[in-house]
Amino acid sequence: MRYLTVLTFLTVCVMGLLAAQLAHNNAVEFSTTSTISTLTQDLEELFHMVPFKSIKRLVTRYLLNDQQFQNIIRIINSNDAHVAYMRFRTQPEVIGFRNWVRVQLMMSGGELSSMEESGELVIFNRSPYWSSTVYGWQGFVNEFLMYYPQDLLSTHINMKVAENGDFSQLWTRLQSLQVVYERVIAYPEAQRVIAALEDAGVNIEQFDHFIRNLFGWSTVASAH
Repeated sequence: MRYLTVLTFLTVCVMGLLAAQLAHNNAVEFSTTSTISTLTQDLEELFHMVPFKSIKRLVTRYLLNDQQFQNIIRIINSNDAHVAYMRFRTQPEVIGFRNWVRVQLMMSGGELSSMEESGELVIFNRSPYWSSTVYGWQGFVNEFLMYYPQDLLSTHINMKVAENGDFSQLWTRLQSLQVVYERVIAYPEAQRVIAALEDAGVNIEQFDHFIRNLFGWSTVASAH
């Protein structure tokens, strides 16, 4: 079994799951009398550090013009991928995590404005040069890393964890989901999806390193 390979796909699951849960709750006005930041406010601070508009344009440009990127997106949207994601969602630890996040957000502010999605459908290049500025999956990754403020986010997360508030609890619970990954990687549908991604040109080791840094997870010494 190849841990590094399967974690690539399953990480997409946990990130999508957290984003969906954060956007699910109804918005509530923030209290201006408390000096202690709420979980919603802590997460808003993190999301505001990420240039989502620039990243969205990057994804759109590659989705419209890059054949390798399109192939990878098709694999992520396959039936095997959907089955693996649904099995991940029904793990006991994940259900507990979702329930905890739901309650905490309802108590601390509700919906994150940063998670609002646009219903805009884009099928034409915004600029004529877009079609000549795509360079395959690795080109997408290289440009994404230019936008993504990894060091800034890591520093801010460490600061919030040190405050020992609600965000610290969230981070501890999120880190504990590594156990779920190690369990779900054995599922055959996940193996097929990640093998397909690797065949399509995804650098599994590079992506795994990024994800483990993102969640503060321990590294895997070797693939099995």
